[in-house]
Amino acid sequence: MAKIELDIDEATLARVNWLSKVHNCTKDELIVEAVRQMAVAEVDKYPLLGGWEDEPELVDEIMGDIMKDRSAHPLNQKFGQSTT
Repeated sequence: MAKIELDIDEATLARVNWLSKVHNCTKDELIVEAVRQMAVAEVDKYPLLGGWEDEPELVDEIMGDIMKDRSAHPLNQKFGQSTT
């Protein structure tokens, strides 16, 4: 395992101490877990969009159709607004 040295302000150190007590872990374990959670791939965060990252034009077309249909549907009108 590698060792690192961190320079952090007192407020951040206080948060680290508090979080390590709350989560019943060491400071090392807390930082490792924070890094692990922050390193989650973007596709994992947005599974519905993950397959479309290489198709921006298609996504734009789909979103355009959705917005057009949404504006044309009478149930999506604001109260008191005419549907014609």
